[in-house]
Amino acid sequence: MTPHDDDKLTATRIDTVKSAGAMHQDVQLHDSDDAYSANEDIVRHLQTTGEEVGITFSTLMAAVSMAMCYNAYLFTLLIPPSILSYINADLGPDSRYTWITISWNLGGAIFVTVGGRLSDIFGRRWFFIAGACILIIGSIVSATGQSINQMIAGGALFGCGSGFLEMAFGAVQEIVPSKYRHVTIGLFDAASIIAQIMPLVSWVIIKRTKNWRICYYVMIGFQAINLILLFFFYNPPSWKEKKIAHGKSARLLLREFDWLGLFLFLAGCTLFIVGVSWGGSMAPWVSATVLAPIVFGLLTLICLGFYEAFYPLKAPLFPPRLFRALRHFTVPMLVMAIGGMQYYSNATLWPRLSQLIYASDEISKGLYAEVLPLGTILGGIIVMFSRVIGHQRWVIMFAVALQTACVGAMSTSKMDNPVQSIILTVVISTCTSVNLLNGMVLVGFGIVYQEDIGTAAGLAGTSRLLAGAVATAIFSNVTNGKYGDSLPAAVRANLAPFNLSSDIVTELITAAKANTAAGYAAIPGITPAIRAAASLSNKQAYLEGAHLSYLVALAFGLLGVVAAFFIPSVDKRKYTEKTVAVQKSDWKALQEKNLDEASAV
Repeated sequence: MTPHDDDKLTATRIDTVKSAGAMHQDVQLHDSDDAYSANEDIVRHLQTTGEEVGITFSTLMAAVSMAMCYNAYLFTLLIPPSILSYINADLGPDSRYTWITISWNLGGAIFVTVGGRLSDIFGRRWFFIAGACILIIGSIVSATGQSINQMIAGGALFGCGSGFLEMAFGAVQEIVPSKYRHVTIGLFDAASIIAQIMPLVSWVIIKRTKNWRICYYVMIGFQAINLILLFFFYNPPSWKEKKIAHGKSARLLLREFDWLGLFLFLAGCTLFIVGVSWGGSMAPWVSATVLAPIVFGLLTLICLGFYEAFYPLKAPLFPPRLFRALRHFTVPMLVMAIGGMQYYSNATLWPRLSQLIYASDEISKGLYAEVLPLGTILGGIIVMFSRVIGHQRWVIMFAVALQTACVGAMSTSKMDNPVQSIILTVVISTCTSVNLLNGMVLVGFGIVYQEDIGTAAGLAGTSRLLAGAVATAIFSNVTNGKYGDSLPAAVRANLAPFNLSSDIVTELITAAKANTAAGYAAIPGITPAIRAAASLSNKQAYLEGAHLSYLVALAFGLLGVVAAFFIPSVDKRKYTEKTVAVQKSDWKALQEKNLDEASAV
């Protein structure tokens, strides 16, 4: 192939991208609040956008690199919560240790939207590579952590990098033919078994070495492999092609970017999550310290909504055109947000509950930590067949209803019946996965302009992660508040037969709360029986706190059932042979074929 032919290929691809941009302008004219009209516009665009290249080696390897990104960010999501209590015992105890995971949710919620929007404009490749690099840095910071503050900083870096990598939910859909989106997302999730077994692996490492830092060293290695695969195999439409399609320079695009919207979004999210997280732990809920950031955060986000909707912006952070397809985009995003509240709160609550009450050693702690991932994998397998099953509206509605029922049933869990808690938690996780994964495909199919899929996936991810961060903060505070109220009474009741002085009982309450060998050993005259009674009190008090959290979660689930009723199933005409974002090598092969055919004629 000559350089002249290569120039033809580039020009042809640019012309195609330009045509998509022109179609985008036309589609906006037809976009309306009418559900039927919006659906017809979406179908028309899906049938005319992209190329028919099928599943090639380049497509497959690009999908593998996206699956690695998903695993890479799951490493940072699953490992820290599963060993959180061990880290806190080593570096603490510090009441702020839950911020190691809360900071992840906050960072992810912000960066998935920012990355999604910017990558729609400038191309995705380097945003993914940047995310992979940030995770490597976060892993190093955490592996060398000497304080809870440093671990929180590592968690924040994990959130920022994972926010970029979570764009994989949208990116993997645009690199395969539309008819394979459900199958790809299902396989995408099932492939996460690599990361899903890491809680167990982490506890095996701790049992063998007594060193939790090795878990983070393993993470460094995996993140490095992910970076290599991304660099060599993920080559979607580049900035050069995006630039020609926009007809604008990078400087002009940056000048037109919605920086005020970005500031309001960052400020609103941060203030609101900080306020919710402080409530009941750092300060009373009714204090100005808690109420001020919550109120100002909410007001900021409300102002952001009006600003995005009514102010004439050339490149809004949250394009209003996405939200016009109310049932196809906005409602699925709402249902996913509620699902995120269930998932991420469970991801924090279940490890502590199972490790404290049911587990007996490091290996059993790891096995209990695998309960949530097991449900996630099962959900992915179900979603693989979603195109065959159809009726996504009813499937999601049933999943949310069953999930809510099981969450309510978890409020009756008992210390002597781990089987009940395991089964219920697996079902909750499975239903949540069915909801979230179907929701991701529905959101991708629910936008008119497919080149907005990064923004759409980013918004869906933000809604899920932000709601998850709120839920984690709420449920942690509800659990800890009830636990703190119940512990003294439980300790006094269980220690009554020992006729101990009030001073010793007070010391045992403190030791039970810390739940460390050093805390118990510091109390003079303590016997194994007294320690066992105090330890039992700690478990009973925490179980009461968990019960209350599950009851609070019921309200969110019921809202999800109502919202899911309004979700439309996928119109089968959307399952086309078109690939929205053709990989660079596939595009060259396709155009070479076209040039050869043209030459032959």
